[in-house]
Amino acid sequence: MNNSNLKFTTKELTLISVFSSVWIVSQIYLGPWIGQITQQHSIINRIVGWLLMRVLAELTGRFGRVTAMSFIAAFATRIVRRSASLYALTVGLGYALAGFIFDMLFFLPYTESLGGKTRKAYLLAASIISGIIALVPYLIFKFSMLSPYGFLALLPKYAYSLGKGTLLSFLGTFIGLSLMPKIEIWKAKIRT
Repeated sequence: MNNSNLKFTTKELTLISVFSSVWIVSQIYLGPWIGQITQQHSIINRIVGWLLMRVLAELTGRFGRVTAMSFIAAFATRIVRRSASLYALTVGLGYALAGFIFDMLFFLPYTESLGGKTRKAYLLAASIISGIIALVPYLIFKFSMLSPYGFLALLPKYAYSLGKGTLLSFLGTFIGLSLMPKIEIWKAKIRT
């Protein structure tokens, strides 16, 4: 790992703070409202989270910034809830881990040579992989709390949750990709 990645600039810290705040506020205030309307959980968390991961990675251009943002946002949204149960912390760990995986996949050395549609397809694949990873700690928690038969009985529910969450993560990254022309303008302003 490059030692320069360990030092955060003031601009990077500002972006991490602002983006974490946007993720936290949207999850706390919009999440329950959208959840009641759609009868679906975590829509805002996934779409906004992966959109922000994509934008932050592009704006900073350095590994570790998305990881920091996702860790802050994931655990802040878990702590402010009425009960910071082991379940809630496990879900937060999933989002933090997903941010790390997205960050890692975004900044793999060989991905810099990808361009155009290949780069977009790669980033969408990274969102799918990190979207799947987000559910792993929760599934491990559920498996440890249930018997193997109980876990298998609820497997269709978990498969639906995995599919929905992965699709929403994909959608967040896709929206981020569609904002690329604007992101390029922001990136030029931030780096000057």
